[in-house]
Amino acid sequence: MASLLRDLKYAIRSLRKNPGLSVVAVLALTFGIGLTTTMFSIVYGAMLRGLPLPDGGRVVEVYRVHLARDRGKMDMPVAEYYDYREQQKSFSVMAAYNTGTMNVSGAGLPERYTGAWTTASFFDVIRATPQLGRALLPGEDTPQGAKVAVISHSLWQRRYAGDPKVLGQTLRVNGQPFTIVGVMPEGYRYPDVSDIWLPLQDDPLAGKRDEQRYVTVAALLKPGVSVDAASVDVAGIAKGLAVRYKDSDEGIGAQVMEYVKAEIGPDPEKLLYAMLGAVFFVLLIACANVANLLLDRAAHRAREVGIRCALGASRAAVIRQFLAEALVLAAMGAVLGTAMAQAGIAAFNRILLDSTEAPAFIDIRLHAPVLLFTMGVALAATLFAGAVPALQSSRTDINEVLKDEVRGSSSLHMGRMSRTLVMVELALSALLLVSSGLMIRSVTKLNAMDPGFRTRNMFTARIGFPVTYTDTLMEARLYEQLCERLAGVPGVQHAALSSSVPGVGANEGSVTIEGTVYVSDNDVPRAGWLAVSTGFFETMEMRVTRGRALASSDRAGGNPVVVVNQAFADKFFPGQDPLGRRIRQGGRTSTEPWMTVVGVVPNAFTGDPQRARDAMYYAPLEQHHTPFVSMLVATAGPPMAITNAVREIMAGLNADIPVYRVYPIEKAMARSVWYIRTFGSMFMLFGAIALFLAAIGLYAVMSFSVSRRTREMGIRMALGAQGGQVVRMIFGQGAWQIAVGLLVGLGLAVLASPVVGILLYDVQPRDPAIYAGVAFVLALAGVAACLVPAVRATRVDPMVALRAE
Repeated sequence: MASLLRDLKYAIRSLRKNPGLSVVAVLALTFGIGLTTTMFSIVYGAMLRGLPLPDGGRVVEVYRVHLARDRGKMDMPVAEYYDYREQQKSFSVMAAYNTGTMNVSGAGLPERYTGAWTTASFFDVIRATPQLGRALLPGEDTPQGAKVAVISHSLWQRRYAGDPKVLGQTLRVNGQPFTIVGVMPEGYRYPDVSDIWLPLQDDPLAGKRDEQRYVTVAALLKPGVSVDAASVDVAGIAKGLAVRYKDSDEGIGAQVMEYVKAEIGPDPEKLLYAMLGAVFFVLLIACANVANLLLDRAAHRAREVGIRCALGASRAAVIRQFLAEALVLAAMGAVLGTAMAQAGIAAFNRILLDSTEAPAFIDIRLHAPVLLFTMGVALAATLFAGAVPALQSSRTDINEVLKDEVRGSSSLHMGRMSRTLVMVELALSALLLVSSGLMIRSVTKLNAMDPGFRTRNMFTARIGFPVTYTDTLMEARLYEQLCERLAGVPGVQHAALSSSVPGVGANEGSVTIEGTVYVSDNDVPRAGWLAVSTGFFETMEMRVTRGRALASSDRAGGNPVVVVNQAFADKFFPGQDPLGRRIRQGGRTSTEPWMTVVGVVPNAFTGDPQRARDAMYYAPLEQHHTPFVSMLVATAGPPMAITNAVREIMAGLNADIPVYRVYPIEKAMARSVWYIRTFGSMFMLFGAIALFLAAIGLYAVMSFSVSRRTREMGIRMALGAQGGQVVRMIFGQGAWQIAVGLLVGLGLAVLASPVVGILLYDVQPRDPAIYAGVAFVLALAGVAACLVPAVRATRVDPMVALRAE
């Protein structure tokens, strides 16, 4: 311990004598450790931490997959859940649930909460016990069950001020009375971010299987049963169901996945790990940079090391001294990097909170494992950055060093190692810069995108109708009254309703084209659609290019009609006139009415960057019952100024219906693509830091090369070499390092392009312009890094160089 403290004290004194090197090294490690810790915190809080529940590691989801179409994670009809529950052998208990938002009234103003309709067994799957009262009981999740509710701790505090007598009180949900029987513990919000749990009272024998409510299925693995074994079990059940229910289940398989992975989804999981890999590359670049700086320093200390060895210092003592210096630098980088990570995590959490409702299990902060990870990263950085110069110096031949007064041959091997590290830095920088370039172009295109409809001064808000509005005429009357009163608000130019906000999302389902033969329901194509009120296209300033828009005459009971977008017309009626053609919702056996195409409009952004211009159709809201609609109001001035007026209008029409998700449409659209901008910006940051570090690394190597060849430069110039020749020689030495690093890095970028493509909008992941631009930028940075040492070499006085040392 005494020798370690002595080495650390000497290391600190030694580094203080080289403040430039110390600052650059600490800065590099701060970036490397800070970014890596930030990204690991995100991955750990979202993926690796798992469910913070008893036996959380055994909680899984069971879902259907379409084997032929490569479609994964599909929910299943209620009847199918009961089939799996009865036939499975891998789970201790299974449960079904369906999530959504709910109107809540009684005991205060009407509000909108996220809730879940669940089977009673759900609380056995997640092993949760209510803080007050009880959970749902078997039998309550049947059509004849009692109307009971379990509420969250936050709802209990907010609406009932934590009243312990809340049990037995009536809570109106979607216009129906439910008796509160339990309150869950603080922080418990599963699934999603639920505040209310109601019994799932669907009859599995009612109606056709494919027309029933679709549910998510969760299960608790039996002890000792693996996810793979459970997947084999449910796959066998799926085969039997495919034979038994050929029309609806042919080609459908089943899989099991850990709950957290299933909720996050495969693409976000790939993206998170790709981001983590990217910051590891930044860390490697930082460590390579520090190793290069220490190699440079070690070369200048070769005689010192030789003298110490000649006086009896062991190889281990030499290695320990270099590692001590690296440890001091890494410790400082770890402290500053942790502070940087804390700021980065806080910023990410603010974005997450403002942009989306993350699942309840996501908890991103500096957990103890994250801090242990930071310590491990600092230790790894110490070993990587310190071991290279330590081993190189300790292998130096003492006699050679003591005879080599100009440090030429003794530092040859160090020069080779430095150049190798620089090429690694350049390769990793090229990979990150390609990703950054693609992100910059994608975000730029996203920001400059013309969505195909009006976004300026557009107010949006969402409402959900209670189940009492099952009468189509009653619903249509409320639609009409709402639009009339919204249009009468001062400053409002147009108003309409839609089943979703354009550019934020859309309904999706099977669509049958009249005259087309489908072998099975699985062959029926799918398309997006919106149910919209009269005046929608005028409000959104979407021009009808063929035919007509939806009219006030397109009412319930009238001739069913639709307006399609150009992508729909091109896909399903190529080279034909779509007007007058008929389509209907559902598969081959659907009993939905045929809808006649009466108009065509341009393509509009759907909210999903990967499917930005998909086939879409627009149907009259009056002909399609939907429990949720979004208000779309075009205003002459700031859109949020009408918020209070809108709330008053809705309260006057129905006091039980709350208004929620109140945004300007631009903000609503920004929320739908927040992850592209957020992670895209992070990739840009990674690339910029990688470029900075690689340039420093190349500069350090070139500077080291010039300094150790000072005598050679003097002799060359004394023999008549011109400054230009010296510059070309130095640039030539750096050029092949840049070329090798670029070729390797661009090759890695090509291999990584499919993962990066998840974040891209209207940009090809192998865009040649981006690759060429990265090559140019890195080459330019390399030239700049070589320029200063090259110019310095031309200013060497031959006489001074010949007398050096």
